[in-house]
Formats: sequence, structure tokens, C-alpha cells
Amino acid sequence: MRSLTLKAALAAFLISAPLGIAFAAPMHEPHFRSSDHDDSDAPPPTTYATGGQLSAVLNDLRDTDARIQSDRTLKLITPAEARGLEAQAATIRKAAVAGSARDGGMIPAGEYHQLMARISGLDDQVGHDAFRG
Repeated sequence: MRSLTLKAALAAFLISAPLGIAFAAPMHEPHFRSSDHDDSDAPPPTTYATGGQLSAVLNDLRDTDARIQSDRTLKLITPAEARGLEAQAATIRKAAVAGSARDGGMIPAGEYHQLMARISGLDDQVGHDAFRG
């Protein structure tokens, strides 16, 4: 019995070790700036988040809108709070569509991350308002 347990443990280790190493390997990100000179005052290069940025923003906003409506229906937030949250979502949506239209259908990576951070903040605010109410 010990021999079987030892063999099973050894087999599990030998199978899982390469997978663990593969997942622990650092992801290689492209480097946009040269390290041989200081260009900290230079504006960041224009990079774009990979495809589907606008749809990702709109999907997250759709989820947030559904949560606002659900919380309003459950009377966790007041109608005035819901209108304020919906106005914030509309502002984010308008900025995303404008950013996408301005740059030929792509949202610059920095702007995309800012939009996603704003959506996250709005989600946090919805949760806070629902918890408080």
C-alpha cells in the first residue's frame, strides 16, 4: 500500500511541476521605452487596448445599469440615487463612444483603463448606496 501511495504522489508531482512552472513564468510585456535614456517628461506612446474595448465598456455599463435597476426595484436605493447613478453611467458611455469615434474605432489604452476604473468606481458606489439604504 505504501508503494502505491508513494508512486501516486510521485506521479502527481511529476505531472504538476511543469504546469506550475508554466503558470509561474513571468508574462513578457512589450517595452515601449528605451532604458538607455531618461524620457520621463515625454508623453507616453499611443497604444491601444486590444480589440473589443468599446464593447467591453458597454457590456460593463449594461451590467451596472441592470444592477441599478435591480437595486431600485428592491428599494435598496432611492429613485433620486438611481437617477444620479444612471447619469454617471451615461457620462461614461458617452466618453467611451466619443473616444472610440475619435480614434478610428479604437480606444487608447490609457483612456480605456480610465473608463474601466470609472465603471469600477460606479459599481462600488452602487454597492455602497445599496448597503447604506
